[in-house]
Amino acid sequence: MSIKQLSSDGKIAYLIKPILKVLQEAGAQLERSEIKARISDLDDQIAEFAEIEKKSKKTGNTYKEFNFKFNFAIKDLFLIGLLTYTDTSPTTFFTASK
Repeated sequence: MSIKQLSSDGKIAYLIKPILKVLQEAGAQLERSEIKARISDLDDQIAEFAEIEKKSKKTGNTYKEFNFKFNFAIKDLFLIGLLTYTDTSPTTFFTASK
């Protein structure tokens, strides 16, 4: 099944494993943009999903659904203790918890 066909929660769940994988492989802190680039390199479906732009019915503005799902996946990992971050302006660094 394609990531585009998954439910909203399914898309978030799909992103969690690759996020943890790239953080563990890095063995160090990564910026949000680095995580996005690395998970896109790992999985063609994620790379394709990351490029899709949608148009808001309410405002008419374009947005990337991937960014919202990615941020929710990061938040979920942080809330369950599998990810930590340090907030240093203007960058936030993430590491996989041990």
